[in-house]
Formats: sequence, structure tokens, C-alpha cells
Amino acid sequence: MKPTILLRSLFAVAFAAGGSAAHAVDRDQAQIELAQAATAVQAAERDDAARYATSELDEAHAMLDGARRAADAGAWRDAALYSERAKVSGDLASARSRQKRAEAAADEIQRSIDALRMQAMPGGAP
Repeated sequence: MKPTILLRSLFAVAFAAGGSAAHAVDRDQAQIELAQAATAVQAAERDDAARYATSELDEAHAMLDGARRAADAGAWRDAALYSERAKVSGDLASARSRQKRAEAAADEIQRSIDALRMQAMPGGAP
């Protein structure tokens, strides 16, 4: 999937998610949203987003912290809203990280192909 299409898809999800938090949210819903957000942030960390998507991961952490503070205060609607934003930011961080790793792998493969071509040419490297 092209990066621009991926980003547009994630922003569409973020927009849709933002709209769903405008409704009344109870404690159970907010806690489910918070758990999903925490899972998305953890997935981004496993995807090495700290290296490849630092700003997106920082945003996800900030939103998750906001969600936790809102939940601690019993502000369930705000907790759900922050959680949804944290989840989207975490998903974006994961996607960007995977994209960067795939690009690095493709570059390495291209370098290997180029080296093999040079060796196969008459008078190429041994």
C-alpha cells in the first residue's frame, strides 16, 4: 500500500473514531478503549517505532497518558476520546515503522542486486 493511501486511511479512521467519542461513554466503554489504545502503543513499540516513527510514537504516548488521567478522574468521554486518538497514533507509528523497515530492506536487496550485476559483467569484481 502506498504511504499516502495508508495515511489517508488512518486519518479517515481517526476522523471516524473522533466522531464516535462524541456520544455518551460509560466506564466500561472507556476502559475497553483504553485497553485497545495501550495495545496499539505497545505494538508500535514492538515495531521499533521509537527508531523509525518517533514523533508518532510520542504523540501516541501523550494521548495514552491523557486517557489514563481522564479515566482516573472519571471523565469517561474524555478518556475514550484520548484513547481513540492514542490508538490511531499508535497504529500510524506502527505503519510508518514497518514502512521504513521495508524501505531499508528493499534498499539492501537493490544493493545486493547491483553488486551481483557488477560481478557478472565481464571484467567485473571477483
